[in-house]
Amino acid sequence: METLREIIGLSEPLLLFLVIGVGFMIGQIRIHGFKLGVAGVLFVGLLFGGWRAEGQISLSIAHQVMQVGLILFVYTVGLTSGSGFFSALKSRGLRFNTAIVCALTCGALATFLAGKWMNLHPEQIAGVFCGGLTNTPALAAVTELVHNTGIGDPSDPAVGYSMTYPFGIIGGLLAFQVFAWILRKPLELEQADAEVRSRKQTSLVSANFEIRNPELFDKPIGQLRVQEKTGLIISRQRHGDTIEVPTKYSVLHEGDVITTIGAEAKIQEAENYFGARSTEHIEEISGKIVIRRILVSHKKVAGRSIRKLELDRRFNAQITRLRRVDFDFVPDHDTVIQMGDRVRVIMPSDRAKEVTAFFGDSERGISELDYTALTLGISAGVLLGMIPIPIPGGTSVSLGFAGGPLVAGLILGKLGRTGPLVWALPSESNNALRHIGLLFFLAAVGVMAGGRFFEAFAGDGGQLFILGLITTTVTTGLALLLLRLWGKGTVVECIGATSGMQTQPATLARAYEMSKSEDTYVSYATTYPIAMVGKILIAQLLVILGNMLAQ
Repeated sequence: METLREIIGLSEPLLLFLVIGVGFMIGQIRIHGFKLGVAGVLFVGLLFGGWRAEGQISLSIAHQVMQVGLILFVYTVGLTSGSGFFSALKSRGLRFNTAIVCALTCGALATFLAGKWMNLHPEQIAGVFCGGLTNTPALAAVTELVHNTGIGDPSDPAVGYSMTYPFGIIGGLLAFQVFAWILRKPLELEQADAEVRSRKQTSLVSANFEIRNPELFDKPIGQLRVQEKTGLIISRQRHGDTIEVPTKYSVLHEGDVITTIGAEAKIQEAENYFGARSTEHIEEISGKIVIRRILVSHKKVAGRSIRKLELDRRFNAQITRLRRVDFDFVPDHDTVIQMGDRVRVIMPSDRAKEVTAFFGDSERGISELDYTALTLGISAGVLLGMIPIPIPGGTSVSLGFAGGPLVAGLILGKLGRTGPLVWALPSESNNALRHIGLLFFLAAVGVMAGGRFFEAFAGDGGQLFILGLITTTVTTGLALLLLRLWGKGTVVECIGATSGMQTQPATLARAYEMSKSEDTYVSYATTYPIAMVGKILIAQLLVILGNMLAQ
């Protein structure tokens, strides 16, 4: 074993990839539906870091590896969350997000007070907060803050995190189970209702209508704002013997037959608006019209809204469906097209070649990232993280390599593009970079904290675990309570939103199993961005506040 350890210690790259490979493999092992996931890399890193031989130095991975991994991870998280983060601040989810922020604040306060009573270091308390709520970006931010300021041991946050992470997941699952059991009757009604709505809303269907509503006669589609009012897209129009792809300038006449596409529920609601359903299937006789599913791979298209693309003016074409990350939906005029989207376009057959070239339709084009935009965005984030922020007491802190790239990613993810620079990444590329960054960070921080972890396990490990139990129980329980009583959420929405607060895929999967409703995912997406940013900021404040009070 000593020979093996010596071989591993000769090469940091070997150690890095060995920790990642073994850790990821262990993380995929399921026990009663529970698995560590990528956190398995952290725990294997702890084992390697704590593997000491007499007369030999500890195994280590260069700190720069951790920094690069951290930067890649938080920047890509920001890009993904940008649009949702800013929309959550002003949408219906404002009440939900306020409840989540209150729960996080109260949970952090309870953790801080209990941790001080136990005489734990602020860095350990912050690590427990991160682990109890299973948030790796927050751990990354705290680790970077402690390392840059020199106010404590950089391994302490990882130790607290590691001690409490498992119960952070298990405790969340138990809280959902208890909450659902207490409110089992409302949950059963919601599940039945969700099943009916799901059948109507998730499948996209087409239907034909005859224009009989006098309020629509002789008016252009754009003026009528048909899609905004009905949620449907008109893909074909027959006027007399002519069948064409309508544009916003196309005029609806009495007796015209149109083909619409949308959710089944919207189709049923639209009959009174248009006049009557039609048994004529004009989509089957429109020989000069074709439908193609096209891959968006052209940089000039990505980051622009459908309205700005002006497909109707350019090609007499329109997008009827959009597929993004395995999800189909009917886009509206304000939907922003992203690299890697697959759009379903209806168009005149003689314009098909032009439309295909306009979007790109190239798998190779997707694989060619805009490295200029990627590296400039990261550079902006790193620079932002270096700016000192004065705080009371005559000292200053900075966002660091965790906060700076995250904020930059959020802003650039919202913008989508600036001139020729497309900030958003294809979902496949974003996921790949995010996971590579996370794996590098977890491996490096695990090896760094390994020795300290086993010392704590033999010493104050019990206190750390109890503190983590307090963090998980108080924060999760309070979030469910506030969302139900103050946020007026359904049982399904409360569980989904709390999953978003925990930013934990395992709890989201369990929440969906319990609810059997797509509302779980909607609520999760509503609170996830705010919770992610909130936990990153609160975890750092725990360190800063703890050290200020200790002076």
